[in-house]
Amino acid sequence: MTDEPSGSAPVPQPAKAGLESVPQGVAEGLPSYARAFKAVVNVEVAPQATVARSAPGATAEADRLWLEHARAAAVIDDEDCFLVRGADRDWVRVRRTPHTALSAALVPGAGSMAIAMSPDGRRLCALTEEDDDYWIVVHHFEDRPV
Repeated sequence: MTDEPSGSAPVPQPAKAGLESVPQGVAEGLPSYARAFKAVVNVEVAPQATVARSAPGATAEADRLWLEHARAAAVIDDEDCFLVRGADRDWVRVRRTPHTALSAALVPGAGSMAIAMSPDGRRLCALTEEDDDYWIVVHHFEDRPV
C-alpha cells in the first residue's frame, strides 16, 4: 500500500487503514503490484474523481469517493474483501471494517498511493496523492479472462 513498485519502501500494515487481514489464499496469476502501479502512475491516467487536499474533510471525502468507485468497479467482493500490497508478496486479502479509511495508509506530502485490486485481478481502484489533490483512479486489466 505504498507507492514503490520495487518493494524497497516499507509497506504499511493493513490495520493502519482499518483493514482486517483475511487468511484466505490469493488466486494465482494475478497482475503484479509493479503492473498495477504502472496502470495507476502514467501520463495517460485520468482520475475518476478528485478532492482538493486543502478542502475541509478532504480525507473523509477521498475515502468516501474511493469506496463509491471501488464498489462500482466491483473491486470489493460480496464479503467486503479485496487485495492490497503485502509486506512479503505482491498481494494479500483484506476485508473492510467499520473503521476502514484507506487515506490513513497514505504518507502526507509524499505522493503516495494505496492500490486495491479485485480478488480476481481484473480491476483496481487506487487512492493517490497528486500535487494538491487526492485522485481516485480505476483501471480494468483488459487481458484478464472473465
